[in-house]
Amino acid sequence: MAEHRERRYIIGYQVEIRKGLWARVTTLGAPRIPASLWLAGCLSAAFACAMLVGVKWGIVVMGVWLLGHGAMVALTQMDPHWDDVMLAQLVRRYKAAYDAG
Repeated sequence: MAEHRERRYIIGYQVEIRKGLWARVTTLGAPRIPASLWLAGCLSAAFACAMLVGVKWGIVVMGVWLLGHGAMVALTQMDPHWDDVMLAQLVRRYKAAYDAG
């Protein structure tokens, strides 16, 4: 069987890696930048609807924000880097399949 050797650390070279260096920054469970842009767009649309059409339509727009944010949270739980994949798909225009040869 394999021997279990105790690790010996060099003093001064072992440091905890802070979570902020490797974990994704999220806002309420969704990636920060897409969530912030979605919130800003929905807030401005809700304000415009509330001023021009009626307060009820502004509340409806905030309901749409809640559904969109919930979808982003669900996508983040399935794949933490879904926003990078979507951006690469849109910017680099990857094909669904490539021909061999």
